[in-house]
Order: sequence, then structure tokens, then C-alpha cells
Amino acid sequence: MSNIQHESCAVEKAILKRFNRQSLLSNDNSKWSGIRFQFTHSKSASALPEEIVFPENAIHIYTDIPSGYVVEARINGQLQKSLVVTGHSLIIPRGTAYWQSDNHKSKGITLGLNSSFLAQTLSESIDLSCLELHPQFPTFDPLIYQIGLLLKAELEQNRHSSRLYAESAATFLATHLFHHYAQGRQKEQITSNGLPKYKLKQVIDYIHANLDSDLGLTELAVLAQMSLSHFSRLFKQSTGYSPHQFVIKCRVDRAVELLLKSNLSIADITYKVGFANQGHLTSHFKRLVGVTPKAVRENSRNL
Repeated sequence: MSNIQHESCAVEKAILKRFNRQSLLSNDNSKWSGIRFQFTHSKSASALPEEIVFPENAIHIYTDIPSGYVVEARINGQLQKSLVVTGHSLIIPRGTAYWQSDNHKSKGITLGLNSSFLAQTLSESIDLSCLELHPQFPTFDPLIYQIGLLLKAELEQNRHSSRLYAESAATFLATHLFHHYAQGRQKEQITSNGLPKYKLKQVIDYIHANLDSDLGLTELAVLAQMSLSHFSRLFKQSTGYSPHQFVIKCRVDRAVELLLKSNLSIADITYKVGFANQGHLTSHFKRLVGVTPKAVRENSRNL
């Protein structure tokens, strides 16, 4: 973990302590770039002793809320009392002065979006110099809620091989936030039929050469010299797959090849093609191929 990540974790822990919240799950040991994840619970109803100024953009998603849960919040001097239900989310941009008091214990997901990640994600579609993400009192946004739950499930099931999935979700979330919770000037859209052929080949060759590693959306976009959102859109136009879907397909295709042409065990193949565990391989393999890896191996031996 880098010094910047260590500092970010220290800040988060200090903020959690002031909110009287305890972390149940986080991406501390993952290699996710640009996004921080915390699933927390409050030990009791509480009130902040004073305002907190958030150092980075944060979204809190209320996931386990008792009936009658009320949050009184003050954002940049504006006070509002809200009856909160499961699925509500709170948006606190970087530099926002925030205070709150609540009347019950609760569980929730907090996502932190690094400003440099947002710039890299959106720079080709939005003029960041005149754009401002606005704070939002608790409101229901089904897309934010679902992204939070998907990232939580990914960490729980696949903690050590989820980087590309997480960065793709974060890119989608960033684009959604700045289209619905910000004011700014949209850059002129560049029409395109996909990635230039030489860039597409460069990215695909890189993916094939690094299937056994924890590939990230950031490194693929940097390779193509594009913002994350622009790269994701053009890659899908070129291949018909999102970067995450394409990598999964390549891993399954490589697994099929190794099952048919090598004597490696299914467990060894699992890690050689970049899946975190054999269950993860089997799940995607059966979805894409229609049978299990074991069935393919047994059939190859009967030929």
C-alpha cells in the first residue's frame, strides 16, 4: 500500500471514529484505484460534536435501517431533518462542511471517490474547470444503491481479484454523479466507431499477456491514452463487451484451451488464467460455455 493510501486510510479511520462507526468490510487490502469502500455500522445513536470537512468526495448509502430512522444533517450551513429508509444515499463533495445527528443504530456503505480518479474518468467528456459536484441530503437513487451493493458483494466473494470490476463500477458511478448531481459544461461529443485498430490490438494483446494478473481499468485506459469513461465506451463499441466482460471471456477461453491441451489441474488452471478461486472459474465457465470445467476435462480424455 502506498503512502497516499496509508494516509487515506488513517483519515477514514479518524472520520469513522468521530461518527461512532465501526468498519465491517473494506477494500484496504485490494488494489482498487481511485475508489475507497467501507461497510460500517454505528454502535449507537449519536451526534457529531462539530462539523467535519471532507477531504475527498464521499457517498454514504444506507443499507440496514430500522423503522423511524431520522437523520438531522447540516451541509455547508444548511440544516435538514430526513426520515431515511434503506437505499437512501447521501452525497458529500470534497471540501464540504458536514454535521449530523441520528436517532438509531444503522449499517451502511461509504464510497470515497478520489479527485484525480474523477479527472481521469471524465476529462474527455466534461469540462472539469467549471464543474461542481453538489451535496445531496438523503435521497433515493437506485443506481447508486445497486452499485454499492454490487461492490460489497464483489469484495465478499472475490476480495483479491476484483480490481477491473471495481474500477469499471466506479467509472460508471462517477459519470452518473456528474450527469445528475453537478453543474458544468459538457464538452463537444466526439463521434467514433470504436477504438483505432492499432490501439484495440495493443489493449487486447496486453490483456492476453496479463490474464494471470489483477488487471485494472486504469492501466488499460492509460495504455490507450484515454480517460476511463471514453475508453470503456469505445472498447465496448469495438468488441461488443465492456472491458470487465471481455477479460472474463478471455480468461474462460484460455481455461478451455488449457483444459483441452494441458495436464494442469483445474485448480492450477484457475490461478493461471487469473480467477481468484475455483468456484469463481466454474461460475463464469458454466455461464459462458454451458458446462463445467470438469465436464470439459473429462470429455477431452474420452476423445
